[in-house]
Amino acid sequence: MPVSPRLTALLLLLCGSLSANATQSIWAPQSTVAAGLVGDYRQERCPKTPPAAYTGHLQLDSKYDQSDASKSRLVAQQSKDTQRIRKQVQGYIGGLIKAAQVFQRTRKANEANIALACLDQWLDAWASKSALLSDDASKTGVASRKWALAAIASTLLKVQALSNQHYQLSAVQNRWLQQLSAKVVSEYEPRRYDTGIYFNNHDYWAAWAVAATAMLLDDDKGLAWADVALRRAFSQLTPGAGDYQYLPLEVARGRLAADYSHYALVPLTLLVEAAEFNGRPLTEQERAKFAGLANFAARAVLEPKTLPELTERQSDVGPHKMVWLLPFLNRYPQHQWGRRLYQAEGEEIKNYSQVGGDLKPLYPQLN
Repeated sequence: MPVSPRLTALLLLLCGSLSANATQSIWAPQSTVAAGLVGDYRQERCPKTPPAAYTGHLQLDSKYDQSDASKSRLVAQQSKDTQRIRKQVQGYIGGLIKAAQVFQRTRKANEANIALACLDQWLDAWASKSALLSDDASKTGVASRKWALAAIASTLLKVQALSNQHYQLSAVQNRWLQQLSAKVVSEYEPRRYDTGIYFNNHDYWAAWAVAATAMLLDDDKGLAWADVALRRAFSQLTPGAGDYQYLPLEVARGRLAADYSHYALVPLTLLVEAAEFNGRPLTEQERAKFAGLANFAARAVLEPKTLPELTERQSDVGPHKMVWLLPFLNRYPQHQWGRRLYQAEGEEIKNYSQVGGDLKPLYPQLN
């Protein structure tokens, strides 16, 4: 399929020289105990070998039955090839997150530097082989690529903050992340203009993957591309019969309506943070809509029977998908429904691999 001139120009912008406008991470550098232990970590040897770089196809099966209109029914079993590829990629991302977790929790210099060495060497292992960049990808494979980038870039942003910027990317790592981001843009840009495709949580997650990478690479053009998805999400919000707003495409997921509303709020909240930190603040109307969406998500867990939009009994929402409450309450500490949900679930709300693992250390002031 030929690539449009508009898309070609956009890709050249993203893949070319980075913007001169300095970007700011949503997570400020911190003088943590671990940061004070960092030495020349590149002289250390990681004792754990990363999985082989995955450079093959991304023809993956969805976990949902595609004949089910609500996409809420799981398939009995995915293909062996899908299971194999998922295991390899998830094992790799899990290793990156594990290294980050060891670093942020250690009080020993040796452990801190070996953890960063592992992160660095595992990244190099896949970056040097141009992993996860295959053009041969199914719809689910395309989705998996952006989820992988979101997890990797979020992990790196977190480590840079908690290491007080002592951890830095190598040239090969920069190039790989730039290529992955450009790939995500090329796959999700057409969805913005195709009226036959729903614009939903997939697009929000793609935008966060690109935004997180952009903050790593000092790429304001990438942040601008991601911000378009955030503003479109605000335009999709629909007022409910009360103090809330909801995303119709997420609520259409039947018994997973609450789950997917929270799932969508994770990238949307992080995109709000990226916007606020990088010269694209929300308008008052957008802030009101955002607060309304948070009301809906919290009520969907705490008082689901009060929401007429929830027409089926809801599946439980895992606390990992409520991780959006950390940055949300950090910015809006007086939000009533958000505070109520955090009081009910807060002890469990911290760890989500899709955004880099445990985020609690980045919001130490929350109680």
